[in-house]
Amino acid sequence: MNITTQHILAYLDKELSTEERYDFEKTLESSAELRQELEEIRLAWEMTAELKMHKRINTAKNWKELSRRITVEKFRRKLWIFTRNTAAIFLLPFMIAALLLFKGVKERDHAPAEQIELTSANGLVSKVSLSDGSEVWLNSGSKLSYPQRFKEGIREVSLSGEAYFKVKADDENRFVVLAGEKLSVSAYGTEFNICAYEDEQTIEATLVAGNIEVSVVADEKSGKTKILREQQAVFDKESGKLTAGRINVAVETSWKDGKMLFRRANMKEITRCLSHHFNVDIYLQGEELHDYEYSATFTTETLEEILYLLEKSSPIKIEIIYPEQADNYSYTKRSVVISIKE
Repeated sequence: MNITTQHILAYLDKELSTEERYDFEKTLESSAELRQELEEIRLAWEMTAELKMHKRINTAKNWKELSRRITVEKFRRKLWIFTRNTAAIFLLPFMIAALLLFKGVKERDHAPAEQIELTSANGLVSKVSLSDGSEVWLNSGSKLSYPQRFKEGIREVSLSGEAYFKVKADDENRFVVLAGEKLSVSAYGTEFNICAYEDEQTIEATLVAGNIEVSVVADEKSGKTKILREQQAVFDKESGKLTAGRINVAVETSWKDGKMLFRRANMKEITRCLSHHFNVDIYLQGEELHDYEYSATFTTETLEEILYLLEKSSPIKIEIIYPEQADNYSYTKRSVVISIKE
């Protein structure tokens, strides 16, 4: 095989065919002179290839990219130093502010909670939401005393009058109502009605849902009475006795929805309800009046309209005494006298 420089370059560039490459390498094994020439040409060929590679490199572009990376890295380092120093500057005031805030909250939690006293106007039903999420409806002329916020573990309010309670459930903290300073009604989360007007002989606690515990205040011997759904606990102020029995819940709680519901109610029960609802004094003349029973539902009727219906349904006579102006320019309270028709 006649070996030329072109053959050697073609061999280095791997451009020879398989047969030509075989013949070239066979001749290479037997010729020291060819091997020396191959090494010399290989050296020149490698240098030429490296030179071509360098020529393909865009020096300006690469330098620009390198400069950009250096600039970005310097900026990051300066930003980190600035952030670290800024954090150090603001950390101390922040810690002081957090400490003062924690101290303020701690002092607030231990400070006596402000008491709020809400009175529902005569003839109106008022509603209030307590700090724990419980809701209370106050009947006409009723008063509720409660803290602006409940302390941890203590949920206690005081009632004079009538109120419907929808207590937010809390399995760890009982909700306690002191009714008329005589009766304590407690629950973890339920709905119940309490009637505790000062001018009435009894205090009544009616359970709507769940369960409640009722006990007499300052009387450890009485113990606690557990009231079940649709039951009512009745405390007699004069005898000090606490009894329980079933009751018509709808009748006892209809006032919350602006109704007066009576089911075979005697005259004394009806006049008691009308007295509180319309802020009027009602006097019954004659024991036999107590035996009259009525079943009715009143919603938007006025006092005069209700009394007229009562008068037409039974042999009674009703006299309404309207307010009069006194010498001190105040007005007397409206009153009603009910007697047997002669």
